[in-house]
Amino acid sequence: MKLAFLIRDLGHGGAQRQLVLLAKGLVRESHEVSVIHFYDGAFRAELEAAGVRTICVGKKSRWDLLGFFFRLIQATRRIRPDILHGYLAESNLMALFLKPLCGFPRIVWGVRDSQTDAHLWGILGRLSFRLNCLLARFADLIICNSKAGRDYYAARGYPPAKMHVIPNGIDTAHFTPRPKTGGRALTFGLVGRMSPMKDHATFLHAAALDPNAKFVIVGSGDEAYAQQMRDLATRLGLADRVTWLPAQSDIPAVYASFDCLVNSSAFGEGFSNVIGEAMACGVPCIASDVGDSAWIIGDKSHIFPAGDHEALAQCMLAFQPHNPRQRIVEEFSVEKLIERTNRLLSKKVLWFTTGLGSGGAEMMLSQIIRGLPELQHIVISLTGGGKHADALREAGISVHSLDMPSGKPTLGSLWRLFKVVRQTKPDVLMGWMYHGCLVATIARFMRFKSVPMIWNIRQSLYDLKLEKRGSALVIRALAWLSWLPQRITYNSQLSAQQHEAIGYRAAKTQLIPNGFDLAKWQPGTPIRARIGRFGRNAAMKDYATFIEAAKLITQKHPEAQFIIVGAETGTLNVPPNIQLLGERHDLPELTASLNIAVSSSAFGEGFPNVVGEAMACAVPVVATDIGDTRWVMGETGHIVPPCDPSALAKACIGILDAGITRDFAARERIEGQFSLPSVLKSFNTLLTTPLTDAPTQQRTQLPTYQPCVE
Repeated sequence: MKLAFLIRDLGHGGAQRQLVLLAKGLVRESHEVSVIHFYDGAFRAELEAAGVRTICVGKKSRWDLLGFFFRLIQATRRIRPDILHGYLAESNLMALFLKPLCGFPRIVWGVRDSQTDAHLWGILGRLSFRLNCLLARFADLIICNSKAGRDYYAARGYPPAKMHVIPNGIDTAHFTPRPKTGGRALTFGLVGRMSPMKDHATFLHAAALDPNAKFVIVGSGDEAYAQQMRDLATRLGLADRVTWLPAQSDIPAVYASFDCLVNSSAFGEGFSNVIGEAMACGVPCIASDVGDSAWIIGDKSHIFPAGDHEALAQCMLAFQPHNPRQRIVEEFSVEKLIERTNRLLSKKVLWFTTGLGSGGAEMMLSQIIRGLPELQHIVISLTGGGKHADALREAGISVHSLDMPSGKPTLGSLWRLFKVVRQTKPDVLMGWMYHGCLVATIARFMRFKSVPMIWNIRQSLYDLKLEKRGSALVIRALAWLSWLPQRITYNSQLSAQQHEAIGYRAAKTQLIPNGFDLAKWQPGTPIRARIGRFGRNAAMKDYATFIEAAKLITQKHPEAQFIIVGAETGTLNVPPNIQLLGERHDLPELTASLNIAVSSSAFGEGFPNVVGEAMACAVPVVATDIGDTRWVMGETGHIVPPCDPSALAKACIGILDAGITRDFAARERIEGQFSLPSVLKSFNTLLTTPLTDAPTQQRTQLPTYQPCVE
């Protein structure tokens, strides 16, 4: 990702320090990062040493407007960023104005305060504030460093739907605990510039109510205000208990002299770096309930109402030493800042799927999305509900259901689709299964912008006559439209060949097989002579052949017990030694308990998940030669013709006669060829790199047997 930050200057300041930490971290994440700044500053050398490109536009004076803007255009056009990220109000406006002049990048605004002081800037400041409020809706994303800032600006016209909070990051490698350097008396310190906003008066009045503690005030600024505070300390009888220090360069050493840091700000705080730094140094904090201080500290007993010196005094008198560093490490470190920003700025993938029920395709979709947390994912399900919808939402993924009746579009569902597509502004469209691919194609035209689109086909295609009439029409329509997607991905070699044969563009084909979570699918303790068939009750699964084979197996091995697991299997007519367990949520355990796993499909299989799952559990497999079953199994297990109960029974009897209960070669094949990490890596590359020509991939031979239809 090519990212350019836009900021006024690179001088010493809280916003500048955060930008430096973030830019350096994003470079370590392999992003191409540039910083365009209006004025030079001390941080420039640090950025360049870390591999960040810096461009100083050099604003010469307040009235250097046309020349400055022309130089700014030249700088951004040289970079051509994917994302242009403004930092602070005037840079945010400039980023928006530059958008049509440098390739229409995504525009990100950075809000670094919780309350504007634009009224202090004069007419130009007030005008800038009003323009920001009016134009904020045109930014693609607005990142606030505090909840308080988000709420303040949302109340003044910023679009809440585009606003996200990413708190500042504290450099926990620099701000670390040091040996305490203070005396025996309990010491409370206040660090901050000399300004009425910091409300030193409340701190001093509270100090007067604590007769035993000592107090340190560190900071420079308004000298007239500072003298007023020193005079107040004298009047309160605190002259010998308050130490006044100017701003210090070695802040961790300052924190080491405190037992507790106090932040008594009256207003204006967003994310208080001082509180985060002190806590990272192992120093507990007490703070007024201003900005995000309560969130950072995480302990209500250390929070008091702003301006209430008596409440502050009670907090100080009740203070108990403790080490709060771990909270900063876990929630507010630089690593967390980079991780959160990286994810928020990453590509936004909009997935379209027929449904999120219990099928193998739906399970694989859920695994891929949850396995790629570095991307932003939004899922649109054409139908409603499904067990994987809940799992995705629990993982923080946005899921929208169009609630189409039996997958048939309605005006209401199309309107909901239009709203989601327009609001989310995805960077990539990903169709999952036939109907999902068709709706992704419709959404591409709703976006009114050229957006890369990928299709994913999940089943084999022997004969269109075997498909429902509506599905057959969709399949043919996709063949005609197959020039539109940048890639057509298949989880099955056979599926790719079959679809190419009816007109799907071969040049766009990419094979990405299913992957299996080997920590989830593991060998267990098998139950002797237990034979299982897992899958929903559908014609393509051919349960009739499995049931007939079970009867033949029972004649030779009367001790054999059979289980059928899957949605809508309860209506099957089976003999007494076949248990119908219906849809289950303990499939790894059930699979590992099998002596033999059977796949009896007659047609329609692409990449058979149940075969791979059984192999991962080291369960011997007997499967019909449909789809890519032969490719998945390799030299393990037994391949038999479809719709042949005798052949299926013979293979199972052979395994039982030999006393075989485990096939560890099968697990080794899954580990080597079809692990989940390798599949996630392939999808990550597909979704994050420019989509040029599809890679050339070797394919194995077609199945020996042709599908059968009863």
